[in-house]
Amino acid sequence: MKAINIKDKHALFTKQWHPHRIATVDDMQVLLAKIKGEFVWHSHDDEDELFQVIKGTLYMQFRDRTEIVKEGELIVVPKG
Repeated sequence: MKAINIKDKHALFTKQWHPHRIATVDDMQVLLAKIKGEFVWHSHDDEDELFQVIKGTLYMQFRDRTEIVKEGELIVVPKG
């Protein structure tokens, strides 16, 4: 068991939209990614997704609204 420094891990890669697994908790993976620009809208039938903003702002677009997630905040997107 060892502490994971998110800033150090983040500095190791430069590619946008390329998640890196930094930990596993039971059956779930903890992924870290650099995100910039827009991504294709999609959904997951069998799993929820959690997004935590380390730096910057995330505009999460849903069918009926846009949620603004700021630095230090997170959002859980339910499956489906």
